[in-house]
Amino acid sequence: MAATAGRVAADWFRGRRLLIVLLIVSAALNLCFVGGAVWLRLNVPPRPTEQMREIAGELDLNPEQRQAFDRYIRLMRQRGTALRASIDPIISDAWTEIAKPQANQATITRLFESAADMRQAFVREATSNTLVFLASLTPEQRAHFVALLREHRARWLDR
Repeated sequence: MAATAGRVAADWFRGRRLLIVLLIVSAALNLCFVGGAVWLRLNVPPRPTEQMREIAGELDLNPEQRQAFDRYIRLMRQRGTALRASIDPIISDAWTEIAKPQANQATITRLFESAADMRQAFVREATSNTLVFLASLTPEQRAHFVALLREHRARWLDR
């Protein structure tokens, strides 16, 4: 009888020990999840619009320069949106071709080159638009603007 009672107690303890281990693992996972969510909330990179507001604030723009800056940002945003809308289907078609068992390399190359040509045209236009905006700045503001963009780009690349 004492042996059976000992066996029952051992089985009871073993079942409880498994439950305790599972509860500890569950608590640790929940803690990691909550910690990750908090970290993400505290380390959200600024949106491009917020970055541009920061830059405009640091440049001490006069009203005419501010209008030129707003036009520049609006134009760049519109052109970027249009670029993505035109390139996304091309890139999608390229990946669809890549996924085929007998993918046509010439088609894939042509699609990616087409997307690259569109990006290159965007860069040329963006350069032109940027130079038009920079012409409205003083030499000091211009140098500061370029330095700020380089800093923001470096932070973006480090992410």
